[in-house]
Amino acid sequence: MNENMLPKDADLYQRIEEVVHYIWDPIGVSGMPQARDEYHSYMTAIYGRVQAGNLEDIVEYLKWAASENMGLSFDKEKAIEAAKVMLDWKEFINENS
Repeated sequence: MNENMLPKDADLYQRIEEVVHYIWDPIGVSGMPQARDEYHSYMTAIYGRVQAGNLEDIVEYLKWAASENMGLSFDKEKAIEAAKVMLDWKEFINENS
């Protein structure tokens, strides 16, 4: 996360990071506190896509990350659920900042 982010952007980044870890979690590490940083390398790209607000683009990136980059099977329903929650957080934070 960039220390120069506005507070609302830092809040959104943190919420997205939580969604990625606890909801999307393609490798199944959400129950392991020591694995909290497992998805950090994907966060900049995910955050940017959430800021752009395009659900399909977020899901496509999650698909690429899971299947192409990690070599795992892709759970489309879980990716859509995670993307929707990320966008809901974006809307909530923007409305309440």
